[in-house]
Amino acid sequence: MMHSLPEKPLHQLLAEMLPEFGVSHLFGVVGDANLFLVRHYRSEQLGRYIACTHEANAVLAALGFAQASGRTGVATITHGPALTNAVTALAEGAKGGIPLVVLCGDTAPGDTQHLQKIDQKPIIEATGATLVEMRSPETAIADLERAFAIATHRHTTVVFNMRVDLQWSNAARHTSLKPCIPAVRMAAAAPAEIEDAVGMLASARHPLILAGRGATDPQARDAIVRLAHRVEAPLATTLKAQGLFEGEAFDIGLCGGLSHPTAIDVIMRSDCIVAFGASLSKHTTEEGAYTQGKRVIQVLPDAEDNPRLDRPTLRLIGDLAETADAMTGLLDAAEIPGSQATSPDLAEHLAGEAASFDRLPEPRETAPGTLDIDHALRRLHQALPVERVLAADLGRFVTTAWRNLPVKRPQDLVYSCHFGAIGCGLGEALGAAVATTDRPTVLAVGDGGFQLSGLSELSTVIREKLDLIILLCNDGSYGAEHVQLTRRGMSTDISMIDTADFAATASAMGMDAVRVSDTASLETACDAIARRNGPLLIDIRLDPEKIEP
Repeated sequence: MMHSLPEKPLHQLLAEMLPEFGVSHLFGVVGDANLFLVRHYRSEQLGRYIACTHEANAVLAALGFAQASGRTGVATITHGPALTNAVTALAEGAKGGIPLVVLCGDTAPGDTQHLQKIDQKPIIEATGATLVEMRSPETAIADLERAFAIATHRHTTVVFNMRVDLQWSNAARHTSLKPCIPAVRMAAAAPAEIEDAVGMLASARHPLILAGRGATDPQARDAIVRLAHRVEAPLATTLKAQGLFEGEAFDIGLCGGLSHPTAIDVIMRSDCIVAFGASLSKHTTEEGAYTQGKRVIQVLPDAEDNPRLDRPTLRLIGDLAETADAMTGLLDAAEIPGSQATSPDLAEHLAGEAASFDRLPEPRETAPGTLDIDHALRRLHQALPVERVLAADLGRFVTTAWRNLPVKRPQDLVYSCHFGAIGCGLGEALGAAVATTDRPTVLAVGDGGFQLSGLSELSTVIREKLDLIILLCNDGSYGAEHVQLTRRGMSTDISMIDTADFAATASAMGMDAVRVSDTASLETACDAIARRNGPLLIDIRLDPEKIEP
């Protein structure tokens, strides 16, 4: 027999259900359509509420939290303009395949004169996010459960639309119904397809094993390493899986535009690439140059449509660990010898690359009062803790930041460039810093994106006492536009930004800050990293004419 607990206002019931879905942190900006849910969440100490200053940053923070923690991120906003403020952030999450639930208020249907009244459904759907309506007080918990299930299993952004007029309705929870997001375990790919893949791999003289962000769980990682050892193949990762094979002797690092010379040589000589959990985007394949003329076996955990996918020679759908182990088992059964692609010569070249990276590059000549970006970021890399999270906003500096500030684990790279929007970095770094308490979060951001993301959000960083180090790559320009104008021989004046004193601004807000304009102040910044006891901003002055996109 099904029993019900005493009735209470629906907004209270919704707040109380959040911990049962694993929600420990809630990012948000309050308004009349989510105010009382948040109030109850805080007053009953159901979890930690992080109040942001802008709805976009609240959603972005939940995205950063999701990436750094490996859990579903959760944010809450009110209706109307709050939703339109968050559109870019919703598109970022949807395009990135990041599990996120946004608890979004909505106006009562008959309240036609409400100033914030808007048809929210088409706005949400236009971003690529999935809309889940809270249909009634009786179905609210089931609707919320569906939102979390979709976000978790499809790795996507879901907006849970909560009509404000329903939130004061009385509702009860049935005691025999416990919310459950079941784990889904897939089998290996089809045996015939595995046999075809092993046939290609067995005949390869220079195989390469590649892993993407979809292959970063420990079971998949270990199975992929076993397969690589069995066929004697080097290992590589996409940018978003950076650090997955840290410590492996024949880890060549990144495959893509950030590959070092030895990695490029290995990739170009390879005749068969087995890619696990990688979308094989143009950034990984260098517009197809790295895969042209090769047999490419792509192993994916699901058949979800993804417009970035190149057409491989063979695509397998199945559990990545099970599929990799099945391939290893078939190779053993057929007594296929290793390829000998992992040679002492390759090991020597990889050791040389590591030694080269450990050396500080000679700075290029730049305008007075500025530094060479590679030299500055590599020196800061040396001063930063080895174990750290890196978030990077979008801009022409970003590839230099990814190259010079590597991370040791995939979950320590927070990627905020899925939608091609500047200004997403600060919000995502905030969420990552909330999720990470045992190492600092580093944000690499340009001056244009930093101002767009809202200087006011620094107040959230300061209030929450986050261990966040902001490396502000300040070249006084919108970089991509500066590049385009320069290439066409046009004046760059429209791309220039009046240089602000960001260090003074951050200091005035109560945050430690250092302005870096020469080698001496660069060393001061390195000392500040070692001595920090809270958030720190480092304003690095750069020459806009000496930054490569």
